[in-house]
Amino acid sequence: MLEVRGLTKSYGEETAVDGLSFSAERGEFVTLLGPSGCGKTTVLKTVAGIRTPDEGRVLLRGDDVTGAKPEERQVGVVFQSSSLFPRMTVRQNVEYAVKPHIDDADERRKRVDEVLDLVEMSDKSTASPGSLSGGEARRVELARALSYEPDVALLDEPLTGLDRALRNELKNEIRRVHDETGVTTVLVTHDQEEAISVSDTVVVMNDGEKEQEGTPREVYRQPRTRFVAEFVGESTRFDGVVDRSGDVTTDEGAKVRVNGRGEGGEGDEASVYVRPENVALVRDVDVYDNIFSGEVVELTEMGSHAEAVVSTEAGDILSEVRGFSDVREGQKVVVGFDDSDAVVVADAADGEP
Repeated sequence: MLEVRGLTKSYGEETAVDGLSFSAERGEFVTLLGPSGCGKTTVLKTVAGIRTPDEGRVLLRGDDVTGAKPEERQVGVVFQSSSLFPRMTVRQNVEYAVKPHIDDADERRKRVDEVLDLVEMSDKSTASPGSLSGGEARRVELARALSYEPDVALLDEPLTGLDRALRNELKNEIRRVHDETGVTTVLVTHDQEEAISVSDTVVVMNDGEKEQEGTPREVYRQPRTRFVAEFVGESTRFDGVVDRSGDVTTDEGAKVRVNGRGEGGEGDEASVYVRPENVALVRDVDVYDNIFSGEVVELTEMGSHAEAVVSTEAGDILSEVRGFSDVREGQKVVVGFDDSDAVVVADAADGEP
C-alpha cells in the first residue's frame, strides 16, 4: 500500500532524514518511533505531500506520488496540534473534508454520520471545537482524516498534550478504529509504550536513520543496536569484553553468562542488556544462570509493581518486583536472570561495528 524508498531530506546544512526506507502493507499499523528531532515528522509530511524530498521516492498502491500535491494523494492526516476550524461545528468540520470527494449531499451526510459514529462523537455533532475536551477534539480530527476513506491514515503524535488516563483511552480507540476500518495507518510517536502496544510493525529512528524495523516483540526483546536497547524500554546494561567461553566479563571483573548470544567474538567490546521484568530477587541460587549478591539502594513503588535498584559486584541491576513489596532500601538481596534473557550488542575488536 505504502512504500518509502531511500528518503532523504535536508534543511540547509542539517539532514533531517537520511536514506530511510520502509513499507506498510494494506491494513497494517506501522509506527515511526524515535526521540524528538529524529526526522519522523518530516517523513510523515513527505508522505502526505507537504514536504518534497531531496532524494528518494514515495509510492502509494504502487504508483509513484513523490511529486504529487497533497490533494492528489488519497491520505488522511491527524496533525500534532489541533487543525479544526473553530467557527464550524463538529459536523461541518468533517463534512468540509468529505465534500471534495463526494458530490451528492445525501451521500456526504451519510458518510459524516458513519465516521462520527465510528469515533463515538455523534452526540457532539453540533458542538463547536472550542467546547470539546482534548480527547474529543482528537476523535473529531480522526473522523475527518478517515471521512473520505483514504488509502493511508497518517497520525502525527495524536496523543500529545493529553493526560495519562486519556492517552491510554484514546490509544485504544485509535487501534479499535484501525481494526474496524482496516485502513493502513502510520503513526509517529516518541512514546515507546504507545508504539509497542498499538503497532503491527515498529520502525525505530535515530538522527534521521532507521535503527531497526520489526514487530513490537522483536524490537523490545531483540534490539539490534545500543540505541534501540536503551530507547525502547528500561534495561540494565553491563559493559565488558567477550571472553573465550562466549560470555562477557564486565569492566568490574564480574562474569555475565550469555550462552554465546550475540555476534561478538573473543576480545570484542560488548554491552549486555537485561530487562527488569527478567531480573528476579531470588532465594534459590541454583535456578538462574546469573546470580549476583547486593544491596537495594533505591526502591520505587509503581502500584502494580516496584522497581528495585540493586548494587552488586557487576554494577547496579534493575529488578521488577510485583505488587507492593516487602523489600526495603538497604536490604541485602540476591538477584538472578537467565542467559536466554540477555541481549548482547558487540563491537569488533578493531573498533569497527
